Amino acid sequence: MEALVVLLFAALAAGVLVVVQYARFAARRRVADLRGFVRSRGWQLTASDGGLTRRWPGPPFHPGGGVARPVVRGTHRGREFTGFEYLYEVTPSASAKTAIPHRHLVVVVPLPGAVPDFAVTRQNAVAGALARVLDLPGAEVPETAGGAGPAGSEFGRRFHVACADPLFAATVLQPLVVQRLVEGPVWEWRLSGTDMIAWDGGHLTPDRLLTRLDAIADVLDRVPAEAWRHGGPRDAPRTGPAAS
Repeated sequence: MEALVVLLFAALAAGVLVVVQYARFAARRRVADLRGFVRSRGWQLTASDGGLTRRWPGPPFHPGGGVARPVVRGTHRGREFTGFEYLYEVTPSASAKTAIPHRHLVVVVPLPGAVPDFAVTRQNAVAGALARVLDLPGAEVPETAGGAGPAGSEFGRRFHVACADPLFAATVLQPLVVQRLVEGPVWEWRLSGTDMIAWDGGHLTPDRLLTRLDAIADVLDRVPAEAWRHGGPRDAPRTGPAAS
């Protein structure tokens, strides 16, 4: 009986070792794939940047900080960007011995000008909490964005909009913007000062980074130029590939 117990523990230990080794191999493979992809695009790859996790208060960033690694900087479709994998841990309770890891792909793109705070997130119970964290009131999808039509109805079922300025929300959410958001999978983003911040759960991989960059470009290409003249916090810092 004792021998059987020993064998079971040995098998369990071996299984854990295999899982750990595979996770390390997968991580090295992801970094290698990302390095080759970044090099082919003429972008820059750095191992980490500790300042990124505290530069923008509010989601998806945790008040406790976290780490940003790896970090990619470059230009895509004429716009500078900073993309990184953001990892932080949360302890569910004071008595818990194990922290729960949370991982996001985050992409930040500088805007042409400072704007009011604005957020488009998943339409679920978390959306209202996120808006409260940002101290933003909810905003209706404006009629000019197809709010009364099928696209607007689908948009309302999938997305929650919060904005400090209803007029600015109406300016951003033009029909072409709403249509582009409805056509693709749900993703979350917000405008903060002079930056657009987009995030998804999961790892930073070449395919996911390129998909998010294209989605961001598609949205910003459709926002009318007058939105960037609307005005917002003028003292917000700008970011880009040269940021550190």
